[in-house]
Formats: sequence, C-alpha cells, structure tokens
Amino acid sequence: MRMESKKWLILPAATAVAVLAGCAAPYNGGYSNTGYNTAPPPGYQTPNTTQAPAGSVYYGRVESIEPITTTQDSSGLLGTVIGGAAGGLLGHQIGGGRGQTAATIGGAVVGAVAGNQIEKRAGSNTQNAYRVNVRLDDGRVATVTQSNLGNLQVGMRARVANDMATPY
Repeated sequence: MRMESKKWLILPAATAVAVLAGCAAPYNGGYSNTGYNTAPPPGYQTPNTTQAPAGSVYYGRVESIEPITTTQDSSGLLGTVIGGAAGGLLGHQIGGGRGQTAATIGGAVVGAVAGNQIEKRAGSNTQNAYRVNVRLDDGRVATVTQSNLGNLQVGMRARVANDMATPY
C-alpha cells in the first residue's frame, strides 16, 4: 500500500473521533455549577428563610442538621478522545485495503465509546456535606450547606456568617 493512500485512512478515523467528541458534554473544570442538591422533599413546607448579604453575621440556635451526599460526574471528553485515537490506531493494524479502513473507523468508534464510559465511571466523586438550619434570634431561619460541622450540634447557639454556621 502506498504512503499517500495511508494518509487518506487517517481522515475517516479523525472525523469519527471529532464527531464522537462533539457528542460529549462540555467540560466545566470538573465542578458542578448546580452546587449541592438542596431541593426539599415533596410536600416540604419551606420555613421563612433568609438570604444573607455578603459580610452579614447572624446569631441563633441550631434547629437541625441533615447529612447530604452530592455526586459530581466527569464529562468523559478526555476519555472519548484518547479512546478514539487508541482504537483507531489498533484498528488500523488489522487487515488491508477497504477492510483496514473499516477496521480503523470501527476501532475509533469503539475506542471512543469505551474511553468515554471508563472516564465517566472513574471520574465521578461523592462528597458528604451537611444542611444546617439555624433559628435566628429574630425568628427567621437561616439554612447553610457546609462540608464540615466542627463540633456544631443541634440545640447549640451558632453564629452564621459567610454561608457557614459555627458554634458561638
């Protein structure tokens, strides 16, 4: 097979990888833009809560602490690209002529799908956090979600500042 015809085999494989990469979700730096899942359960009556301006400090008593679990998923984009390239290279080693072209494209597609799934499974992480409800001295309820409680417990006096409750 001539060198010039081998160059044309790379074009379909690269096109397949590019198409599959375009199907992947956009990469956002590994961070979820939705924050913690703070949706209340169905039928839950939301108490009179406050959204504190930056720099505000409030005092009150901790009413409840709820552990919550959040999951952040990987987009799988990097796995798609690497898997597609590896699959295309492996597929290119099989057969000759039109069979080699088909093997190259098929290898790129299978590799891209496999790489995407592998990265998604390996890239998801679970984090534990706590939703803390503090009944403020003025009767309102401040709800904050934080990753560390320190020694904060239900019934304790608390200081709420910068989206965090701390013992007071």
